[in-house]
Amino acid sequence: MLFAMFANAFFEILLAVIVFLLLIAIGSFFVIRNLVYDVKKTNKIRGRFHIEIRKIVNLIFNVHQSEKLEPFSKVVIKKLPHEEKKNLLKVIEEVYNDLEDLESDDNKYIVETYDNLQKLRRERDARLLVYNQKLTIFPFSFYARIMKLKPYGIYTEKY
Repeated sequence: MLFAMFANAFFEILLAVIVFLLLIAIGSFFVIRNLVYDVKKTNKIRGRFHIEIRKIVNLIFNVHQSEKLEPFSKVVIKKLPHEEKKNLLKVIEEVYNDLEDLESDDNKYIVETYDNLQKLRRERDARLLVYNQKLTIFPFSFYARIMKLKPYGIYTEKY
């Protein structure tokens, strides 16, 4: 009789542990899946942003032969460190603001590309703020450490 009660309690505890582990496994699957989805979205918008930077650098350098952009005309933008990209964006803004007659035919595509770059920068920074915040919240922070995910820097100045 005592053995039957002990066996019954043991199986109930074992069943509770199995259900608990199953819930952890299912929860882990969904958390990891969500993190992978966010990483893909983040990398996609980062790639589009790098392409837009490359386009504006090439356009302004080829049309106006800007000396400030000459060092960046032959480098791979996505391989630059974050601080150098930040400096590049400041240089692009300076050169763009120095352009004369933005309404001319030579500058129409430059203006359009610059506007697209600014729009993508805002979208990218908004996306990365959400992503970086998610990496600090449990349980995402736990799995982010396991997956070795790092937060990305943003380009919008904090005021």
